[in-house]
Amino acid sequence: MVMDIKGNKGSVFYRAHSYHTKVPVEGLVQLIEHFTDPGDVVVDPFCGSGQTGVAALLTGRHAVLSDLSPAAVHIARGYTARVDPDRFRTAASALLVVLGPLERELYGTPEGRIEYTVWSDVYRCSTCRREVLFWDAAVDQDTGAVQNTLSCPAGHGPLRKTDLQWLSTRPVQENISVDGQRTRLVRAIGVADKDRGVDRAAIPHWYPTTPWERWREMWRAQHEVQGIATSADFFTTRNLYALSALWDAIGRVDDESIRAGLRFAFTATINRASRRYQWHPTRPTNVLSSTMYLASLNYEFNVFSLFRRKLATITKLYQQTGESSGSCEVHLGSAERLAWMADCSADYVFADPPFGSNIYYGDSSFLWEAWLGEQTDVAAETVVNKRLTDRMGGTNLNDYEKSMSRAMREIRRVMCDSAWASLQFHNSDDAVWSTIQSAVDSAGLSVEAAVVMDKGQSSFKGLRHERRGEKVASFDLVMHLAPGACGRDNAQRRDVPRAEIERELMEHVAKESASRRTTPWLHSQVMRHLLAADASPAGWSFGAVESLCGELFERRGNTWHLPATSA
Repeated sequence: MVMDIKGNKGSVFYRAHSYHTKVPVEGLVQLIEHFTDPGDVVVDPFCGSGQTGVAALLTGRHAVLSDLSPAAVHIARGYTARVDPDRFRTAASALLVVLGPLERELYGTPEGRIEYTVWSDVYRCSTCRREVLFWDAAVDQDTGAVQNTLSCPAGHGPLRKTDLQWLSTRPVQENISVDGQRTRLVRAIGVADKDRGVDRAAIPHWYPTTPWERWREMWRAQHEVQGIATSADFFTTRNLYALSALWDAIGRVDDESIRAGLRFAFTATINRASRRYQWHPTRPTNVLSSTMYLASLNYEFNVFSLFRRKLATITKLYQQTGESSGSCEVHLGSAERLAWMADCSADYVFADPPFGSNIYYGDSSFLWEAWLGEQTDVAAETVVNKRLTDRMGGTNLNDYEKSMSRAMREIRRVMCDSAWASLQFHNSDDAVWSTIQSAVDSAGLSVEAAVVMDKGQSSFKGLRHERRGEKVASFDLVMHLAPGACGRDNAQRRDVPRAEIERELMEHVAKESASRRTTPWLHSQVMRHLLAADASPAGWSFGAVESLCGELFERRGNTWHLPATSA
């Protein structure tokens, strides 16, 4: 049986295109090679970015991928397409030559080329009504530290952003690459020269104006205050102009496979080209996948520079996948009905479904799908979505369990009798874990083992736990499933006594390195033990495990240690 799985987020396969959640290809290769032989059929009904397809290509298997999300299908097809890297590079270079004059017009300066501009929110002081530029009032210009409170130019304060009226956003700093110099030129932008003369009404090309509606889970009142009404409003006018011109030029490429590859590179730049990238004093951080939040300080990156970097990475991707012996097909559709798969036709199934209400994929994919012209049916998503009305497809945990049960039964239908399935999952809520057990049972599958998927570095949620102590799980478990008895009930599972969990935790902390003694790791180990023991997870939420660790161990920073008397 496969032991713990280790991935790598630094590979070209992982970096070519972002997605809300990804399973590292290296981990999937390990699973596929263990459970299948070359030429076997590998199925992934929640394919996301298509990493299972990449792993199948590299190992000589045939992958059948599918997802409900048009963005996921587009990205998965981009990852697994057979595109000649030399012809792709040539076409991309020709495209950038054609767009060169526009880049110079939009991002050119006498010194060189603007790589990015920092924008700052502007507020109104609640006391004197004067304008407050967040960049001036909150940022320590010597250290780059951002203060939690600020004062207005007249000295009123301390004030918080929530105490102020938002007025607008303004460019405050440019980062310029100068020909022949390794060091970038960084200069301030004054009020007098902040207007670059780009008018949205003058943009000659199409761009999407998909409504960003109030009913969405990730809509916030801040969006209304800041005038975010459509997909276009998530971009500065300059970047919207550049993106629309690039999209139009790609559409004029005759070769279908090259055009699709260029579209893949285009969508790979979208989030970073938007206003969603929060400014950081030392380096840009990633877009937060679980929110459409616009920070008070954000970047406006040069669209063409972003595109060039993605072209280089994707060319390397096509060089590596083009030499592989596997194959892949990608379908748009629900995991609850795999109409393109016959009974008993899959030699192995890997599934990484949505984790309850952790991520709202349709909202997170909004900008990609706006450009692609097709939106996810959020009412059909396998998530807990309480904000939507019943008429619009709102769901609770019971609905989530029913949806997952239908998907698991469909997985069992397509599996050969000798096949295995691996289900990757994690959640901090023990009730959600119970729904997964019920869904697996209803399909006539049984959990034979559970291993940890270590993705190589913390996710955003994991980092948030490390920095703020939030109760979230940052490591996924992979359950290996085999055909078993059908029709069990969670009530038949035994309740694990506290002493058994204490013993499991004590043994783990005694033998593992510090990096595997954080609360997320220990919660993963508890879930792993419960699943392997066919026991109920009831009562063992993330918070409950953390509370027990507080009784058993000493906390040093973010890690747990045996008490001095026990060490």
